[in-house]
Amino acid sequence: GAGSGKTSVLTSRIANIIKEKKAFPNQILAVTFTNKAASEMRNRVSSILSKDAIGLSWLGTFHSISAKLLRKHAKAVGLNSNFSIIDQDDQTRLIKNICKGENIDIKKISPNFILAVIDRWKNKGWYPEDVIIKKKDILEKGFLKIYKIYQSKLLDLNTCDFGDLILHCVKIFEKHKDIAELYSKNFKYILVDEYQDTNIIQSKWLNQLADYHKNICCVGDDDQSIYSWRGADVSNLLNFEKTFNNVEIIRLEQNYRSTKNILICASKLI
Repeated sequence: GAGSGKTSVLTSRIANIIKEKKAFPNQILAVTFTNKAASEMRNRVSSILSKDAIGLSWLGTFHSISAKLLRKHAKAVGLNSNFSIIDQDDQTRLIKNICKGENIDIKKISPNFILAVIDRWKNKGWYPEDVIIKKKDILEKGFLKIYKIYQSKLLDLNTCDFGDLILHCVKIFEKHKDIAELYSKNFKYILVDEYQDTNIIQSKWLNQLADYHKNICCVGDDDQSIYSWRGADVSNLLNFEKTFNNVEIIRLEQNYRSTKNILICASKLI
């Protein structure tokens, strides 16, 4: 539950790994969802160690760590290492231009809706050539054509969107086993916060990096999974024991944040 010390588990674990010299800081991969949460985690580790947690170069968000990996191996997906990352406004402008070129009326079909479909495909780990359209999804057939042009334009412009950061990394790991092994061997300890919010592509990303040591520690709460609308898949958490072998589950059932009345009310609602 909220306030049961999930993030404290991760920060204490990171600090203990460093303290006990079980791994060098750069052999620890710690992933969370926001820059604020990553900064908080770093500060907490520093507080436990009573010194700056230097060397934790792989503590960050899925996107920031993926961007770092991608800069090193950009050539593998047809980019240069100085690629730029496109924002929502530029994405919309690009889709509008493509629609104009393809004689698609953006008053009838919103560019943001097209982008949402493309993002959903990317969250599932699909490049345009991986997308399978069902017969009934006539609209998506048109979107797939736009996706192909959109992805081609991104490469021409040496840029990528946020969805590409993780997708490109996964594709690099799949096609270049030597690169996947390099990082998988390096990360002796992998720690993930808010695991219930991971989507399909993030789960693939983690599984590939955990492949060598099979040493992954995740905290999460299925009752707090509220982001299915943006691709989060709670089954990643629920099927954790099937995905990995020799799993140990530790339940955090003491709440350190809320009063008894709040907890009773929240439990009944859940």
